[in-house]
Amino acid sequence: MEFLVVGLNHRTAPVEVRELLSLNKAQLPEALSSMNGHGVPGVILSTCNRSEFYILDTPGASTNGATPGVQTGADRLKRFLVEKFGISLLDVDRYLYSYRGYECIHHLFRVSSSLDSMILGEEQIIGQVRDAYEAATKAGTAQGPLAQLFQQSLRVGRKIRRETGISRNALSVSRACVEMARSVLGDLTSRRVLVVGAGEAGELAAEVLSLSGVRDITVINRTYERAKELAASLSAQALPFDGMPKALQESDIVIGCTGSPGYVLNAGLIGDTMAARPDRPLLLIDIAVPRDIDPEAALVRNVFLNNVDDLESASQASRDKKAKEAEWAEELATGEAQQFRQWCLDLEALPTVIELRDRANQIRSSELNKTMRKLNGKLDAEALESLDAMTKAIVNKLLHDPTMFLKERKGPEELQVARDIFRLSEEGPKSPD
Repeated sequence: MEFLVVGLNHRTAPVEVRELLSLNKAQLPEALSSMNGHGVPGVILSTCNRSEFYILDTPGASTNGATPGVQTGADRLKRFLVEKFGISLLDVDRYLYSYRGYECIHHLFRVSSSLDSMILGEEQIIGQVRDAYEAATKAGTAQGPLAQLFQQSLRVGRKIRRETGISRNALSVSRACVEMARSVLGDLTSRRVLVVGAGEAGELAAEVLSLSGVRDITVINRTYERAKELAASLSAQALPFDGMPKALQESDIVIGCTGSPGYVLNAGLIGDTMAARPDRPLLLIDIAVPRDIDPEAALVRNVFLNNVDDLESASQASRDKKAKEAEWAEELATGEAQQFRQWCLDLEALPTVIELRDRANQIRSSELNKTMRKLNGKLDAEALESLDAMTKAIVNKLLHDPTMFLKERKGPEELQVARDIFRLSEEGPKSPD
């Protein structure tokens, strides 16, 4: 078996495609169960910038090389995507990537380290990887090598942040959206800001706004109690969801970050808002995936709408400033991926190496006993001990190169060749006679 990931991210797919495959925390258990039902138990990592599906698959399998009528892991994953999300594969297939074996390991280590994030060094991704792994663990779909892979990816992510400077003064998506607002409107201290959503993203956005000196913050959430909790921690104002129209009319900036499955702010509501304040611009920043704000709202006069993909300019500036740290982090991620792949290969080769040595020692012992019977007591104890040591040395020297070969190049083909040459079976070593 080997690791396989199929997914899409902010580089391969625009937000309108990414939202088709997005899942929130509450949706993960059912999705994991459905994926398992398609014969591909694994881990689902879904964030605003990526949806990725990790499994263990048959080594060397590919759509082109598969036996006719036999589905590969990638085939089953894509079938799951079609049925789970109600999409046409033709609509999304060109946006999907797949990585197998070492490439999958390396990719996940880069993801956990934020090297594959839109914003280099952002802190949220490692928590999102941890949450994805924990959800799969609870669902019983992340076991054995896959569990080891995700545990190691979390260790690597923490190590790279600890040993490099990529997370120093790092932006988050929420912080980047505030920086975008500042670049458009200048000083924000006197601006009225409406944060729609009081989840993790909304909390981070509200905190960044408060730290940036914004004094007039309103939080709206479907669960009013949660909005009041967040507002109280920031000396902000909370409103129930039905207070949205009035709050929109009073706001200069609106940040959408609810995680709702559909539009929270439709174009009609935005149009009505601007009809009541036609000469006062409204900046809308939608960092939710799926999107919170109807893209048709951008057609309303004096409305300026940005989504999460528009944060790329801020993220690139951050990446440019940390080019050296990023290069160092990339080297660490590559080295860690190579070491983990080596560990996996060692694990795969171990049964064959042990069985090969067991068979050799069985033959050595059998032939030594035959020789001792023929000598019929002609050798004393010291000579017998020397003979035993000599046969062990011969076995060790003969097996040294095959053992090293299997440890260095123990793909499934090499392992099978070794088993065929030395007549090794799944039941254990055969009798030399």
